Amino acid sequence: MERTVAARLEEARARRFVGRATERAVLREALRSPEPPFTVLYVHGPGGVGKSALLGAFAGIATEAGAVPVRVDGRALDLSPESFAAAMDLPAESRAVLLVDTYEAIAALDGWIREVLIPGLRSDTIVVIAGRNPPSPGWSADPGWRDLLHTLKLENLTPEEIEAYAKAAGLEPRKHERLAAVTHGHPLALVLLTDLLRRDPNGGDDLTGSPDLVTRLAQCFIADAPGERHRRALQACAHARFTTEPLLRAALGGTVEDVFAWLCGLPFIERGELGVFPHDLVRDVISADLRWRDPQTFTDLHRGIRAHLLDRVNVTTGRQQARWITDASFLARTHPVIRPFWDWDTLGAAYADRVTPEDHAAILDMTARHENAETAAIIARYLDHPAAQVFAFRAGAREPQGFGVLLRLDEMSAADLTADPATAAAWAHVTSHGPLAPGEQVAMGRALIDRDHYQGPSASRNVASAMHTQRILRNPDLAFDFIASLRDGEHHAPVMEHIGYHRLPEADYRIGDAHFTVYARDWRGRTPQSWVAMLGDRDLGLTEPADEQPTHSSYEDITAAVRAALRDLHAPERLATNPLMRLRQVTSADPTTLQTILRTLIAEIGATPRHERLHLALDRTYLHPAPTQERAAETLNLSLSTYRRHLTAAITLLTDLLWARERDTTLNHP
Repeated sequence: MERTVAARLEEARARRFVGRATERAVLREALRSPEPPFTVLYVHGPGGVGKSALLGAFAGIATEAGAVPVRVDGRALDLSPESFAAAMDLPAESRAVLLVDTYEAIAALDGWIREVLIPGLRSDTIVVIAGRNPPSPGWSADPGWRDLLHTLKLENLTPEEIEAYAKAAGLEPRKHERLAAVTHGHPLALVLLTDLLRRDPNGGDDLTGSPDLVTRLAQCFIADAPGERHRRALQACAHARFTTEPLLRAALGGTVEDVFAWLCGLPFIERGELGVFPHDLVRDVISADLRWRDPQTFTDLHRGIRAHLLDRVNVTTGRQQARWITDASFLARTHPVIRPFWDWDTLGAAYADRVTPEDHAAILDMTARHENAETAAIIARYLDHPAAQVFAFRAGAREPQGFGVLLRLDEMSAADLTADPATAAAWAHVTSHGPLAPGEQVAMGRALIDRDHYQGPSASRNVASAMHTQRILRNPDLAFDFIASLRDGEHHAPVMEHIGYHRLPEADYRIGDAHFTVYARDWRGRTPQSWVAMLGDRDLGLTEPADEQPTHSSYEDITAAVRAALRDLHAPERLATNPLMRLRQVTSADPTTLQTILRTLIAEIGATPRHERLHLALDRTYLHPAPTQERAAETLNLSLSTYRRHLTAAITLLTDLLWARERDTTLNHP
């Protein structure tokens, strides 16, 4: 007999089939008995999890055991017993294995199949049913079927099985780990992405870059939704870390009890103490599908869920509040800047606790091991310092998983500030940017170390990030905040810029052989509420919004705006749009008010003999401008470089005077 294409197809499928050793062993063992221990093997799992492929492997096992495999696909049948019976061509004289695929399509026949069809088969027949949903209650309600039914929930493939599949498909080893991370072991995703990588070895290894793949996978999970509201519920569940009825109401509006009950019954939805949540691949696929296909709906859904979570943040404290902040942060998990910063697999695995004397040795050991003995000596001083808060990050065991140190620089003595290179550099920045108003505070995140991961993504860093948000929300009097714990932390610049903290090279410091990078934020005139709103826009990543505008200007704002105002000193229409018009001391919307203030300050500079050359530079550049800077330098009998040096110093002095007036105005403002 000539070899057929069908035979070649079966061989190819067998080569690419990996895993499912437990499931195959169950059927193989049952076929060894003349009368098997069960009659029905019920396999269930979400779309694309590999049920049809497993039935193909079961057919091969049946053939090897001398039985006749007979396959019936529910999608090809009418919803009638006659249609099913006609498709089922069982041998009269041989043992058979009936393989029923896509059982959810013929769920209406479930009672007839259970009560009429199967009881009429030969006693050595094995029926394998494969569908998305677990067995209906009718199977467990019958005492007989409780003994003759064996249920298998089909899970995703393990990393070892993924590697075996990738090798069989001819993928290079460097792609194996990425394949596992993207597909989470989901068989259909594995097949589709593998084929994509074989066609394009240099790309295609991310769901967000493969909309066709995402669409096909999304249909596996969302196709059975009864209506649009159910589809939205699943999309909300995919976006949120945990879904509850209150969260669903915030996302969808109206009553949600029915859709929440439907959601809980889906085969890829798990229940947890904090709510329900989908399988990781379902989450990734449905979120990615909605985001590229309907960005506005994704944005609306995100904002509704985020608003609900922030409401919970605002009415809780301590560890409960940290939990809600973590849930809100989870919404940004796909943002390219945020994604690598958190350890998403260990969310909620650790918590912050006050340090006890029993923790001191572990904290100092971590510091010396990851940094050096000099830094450990500095941290030792903070363990009992009145201006320091030291937190242990614990994860089950009593011994700290990591720790963090928070300082209040405004409560430290001059000796304390100069004793630590980190605080000395930061305080120099504070004093150079204007005096603190009464009650204003200066904070510093001085240390952050995880026992196993140092400053990489970890459970400790997750907790520290949530704590940072907590202290911002409860501290409206914060003037400056420094993050000074990062060793060689230049690569953190994108995520720090994302949260509104800027690189401060002049505050970098060294301790022994370790170099530390400092980030800072001037909070004066900004509010926690405006910061939270800014993060919400940035987390969506749909635009690149600017930092939130302060309610009054900071020194940096004035520095930039002074140069622009001087250039526009003789152009009131442009001066009217200058940020300096928002200063408290500018008491009129008329730009001539700002002109008068600047001219007065320039006159004050000229009234001081030692500043005469600075006044002349301002006069010949802005008050009575020469055509070019070169001509201005000639008029003042200066070299061009000297003239420019005088002009820079003059603008700095003018900015300082304007800043001093603004601070005085602010402090005395009713």
